[in-house]
Amino acid sequence: MEVNFNYEQEQTIVKHTSRGKFRFSAIVALAILVFGLLLFGLAVEVVSLPPTPVSFFQDFDQSCSPGAVNVSEVKYHSDHEYYSVLKSSPLRHPPIFTGHHKFLCGGRNLKRNKQHTFSYCLPISGQKDAEFCAGADRLDLLKIKVPGTICHASVLHMLLVEVYEELQAAGRNPLIAYGSLLGAVREEGIIPFTEDADIAYSGKLLVHDQLQIALWRKGYHLFFKNVWRVCVAPTHPLAAILFDPSLPITKNYAVPYLDLYAMSRKTHSDEWKMQEMNHVNGSDTLPDDKIRPFSQVVINGQQFNTVHDPEYVLKRMYGDDYWIPKPKQ
Repeated sequence: MEVNFNYEQEQTIVKHTSRGKFRFSAIVALAILVFGLLLFGLAVEVVSLPPTPVSFFQDFDQSCSPGAVNVSEVKYHSDHEYYSVLKSSPLRHPPIFTGHHKFLCGGRNLKRNKQHTFSYCLPISGQKDAEFCAGADRLDLLKIKVPGTICHASVLHMLLVEVYEELQAAGRNPLIAYGSLLGAVREEGIIPFTEDADIAYSGKLLVHDQLQIALWRKGYHLFFKNVWRVCVAPTHPLAAILFDPSLPITKNYAVPYLDLYAMSRKTHSDEWKMQEMNHVNGSDTLPDDKIRPFSQVVINGQQFNTVHDPEYVLKRMYGDDYWIPKPKQ
């Protein structure tokens, strides 16, 4: 009886085991079938989708940086507070460009950049409110904490001082002229609503000469458009805080810039020629005694050379009422 019981019990176990294996095999087969159908459906869906543009992958999170001037390697011509603060400023880092602004990463080579005019100027927007920007100074640019608080005149002051210093180092006898002279005489500063800064110089400027190279190494773009002009380049040490990403690539005269005016003494004459003077009063000549010896004006506490008789030149340029501010409409 015991033997028969064990035999029947064993047969029952075998039957249950066989059924378990069959069920397991069936489940595995079903799972494989379902997985295969899902995979096939996904493949069909992917094939049926419209192709994703390659530009989507290329533009997604793609950016570039033009790098920034290393101020520790730059030779500055004075020990002014601005330069010492600039060298230790946490605001000093390279800008990041995306979209159409990536164009600004392509001008790092000075020789390749010679064909660019205003388009290579860093897009900068600045306030021109006479009250808010009264006494605007380049030092203000090192204290920016809130977006939209940059004054146009602060950038112009920065341009004026550094270009003046480089012209002086190159022996070009820089003189504060036109609108910048007007601001110096009126308020010993930069006129808040003025468009540009103005400096006269002696001699000739050429592409890739000493001045252009020196300015390039400091993060400035010197270019010729009717006259020589200077603007802030994308490689400037403060480019990251000055850059306004909401602006397009710079159009003509749309950013702070500085104009350079050639000035020379006429041969066998006691008269001087100054570029652009004739556009206002029909004559580009000035008497020698109104030009030399140079006098000085003060802009934000610093002295700069200018013509011997500023009042005479300003009356020639702006009329007898030159002292009265006339904001542009």
